Amino acid sequence: MAITPVSDADIAVQTKLSAEQVRQTLTREYSTLRFRIEYGNYLSNHLLHAVVALHDLGANEQKIADYAAHYTQKLEAEGPDHEDVVEHVEALDILSDEEARALLGKRQQYDALLAYYAHDVKKLGVDGAVRKHLPNLFSGLAGALLHGIIQLGYAYHIGGDRFVAEGLAYQHHCYLPFDEPKMALPKEPLRQFTRQTVFEVVAAVTSNEFLRSEQDRLVAISPVKDLDIGWIQRGVNVFSGHPERNSPEAFALIWNQINEFDFSKFDGSYALDIVMWLYVMLKHNDFIILHAATSAWSLQQLEHLLSPSDKAKAWRVWLHVALSALVTSRSRDFREEDVCSPSGDLEACLAALPSWSQLREKALALPGFPDEHVYKMVQVAEDHAHANYDNANSFLSPTERDFVARTAALTVITTPFKPYSQKPPK
Repeated sequence: MAITPVSDADIAVQTKLSAEQVRQTLTREYSTLRFRIEYGNYLSNHLLHAVVALHDLGANEQKIADYAAHYTQKLEAEGPDHEDVVEHVEALDILSDEEARALLGKRQQYDALLAYYAHDVKKLGVDGAVRKHLPNLFSGLAGALLHGIIQLGYAYHIGGDRFVAEGLAYQHHCYLPFDEPKMALPKEPLRQFTRQTVFEVVAAVTSNEFLRSEQDRLVAISPVKDLDIGWIQRGVNVFSGHPERNSPEAFALIWNQINEFDFSKFDGSYALDIVMWLYVMLKHNDFIILHAATSAWSLQQLEHLLSPSDKAKAWRVWLHVALSALVTSRSRDFREEDVCSPSGDLEACLAALPSWSQLREKALALPGFPDEHVYKMVQVAEDHAHANYDNANSFLSPTERDFVARTAALTVITTPFKPYSQKPPK
């Protein structure tokens, strides 16, 4: 009798965990019960994102376990007597709303904030708690280089009361204000989002000498230079609305650019179209702009829980932060030709790219333990390419979106990140 060989792909499918099994494993092995939400004073724990991205890409149980075992080596473990504030929330003294507000963005008392949000998740349910609290948190999504909103988005995507409470608590913990100031309505008609208008704004802010000089000036003096965070986060602080750290002129300058645009139809599909297009328009693999993409996907998971007005405000904040990050990265090496308008046929260019199944296989077959952001970008790109959007008013056509998303996935798989171990040159 002939024996049919079993491929690695077949084994992966057979042993892939269910979403519920992933939630159980995350709770038991990888949640803040075991490891702190930050390590090295300010670095964000990405373990939940990595596990969820690997799961979505089709990784089997062993692949996820091996990667997590490697990743946890750099995390800060909790002690054996660490209290489970989620499980025992009813027996704890919970922060009052006023006490919680006093901790906004202070990066203190994470467990107290976790109990505060776990209490509301238990009382209101996941959707109810996010509806209640996200309107008070999205203006701070720049905190920890967008990792608060990323934590919350991945938590909501995989599901689970504990993880959503962890995400809400972390967004509160690292909050960095980008509250929109009161601004006069533009005298000219609002601009529409097109590749030309987006590129004009990007070119305007990335080439603006005042923005760069203000950032250089303020990161070199107190209080920004004294912040125990990385240079990227210090740079974003300069463009924030933080009254003690920012440049009010730089903050207003970027807001003025955003205020010219019509956000009435802007949503997660627009944001992902825009940021992925910008990502592949760059001639290098940009680690900072990748975060704008994964944060857009994360906010997209939550946008249906916001009122229409809050949704528009949240995306305006996100775009402000994304532009601020782009200026901070000093990335200006954009391609001269629009990748969506090649000299040849776009359909032919798309057909020449690997399929999504091939891209997943390439990502999961990378040797060793790749940076977790590689898995996240491929996962986000594929999810975006396959989403069922209303394409009548979209930024990219379905063909353009698939081409951009596949190009982004292939870029992150095959091209090393541009080194950012230190501040880039001017």
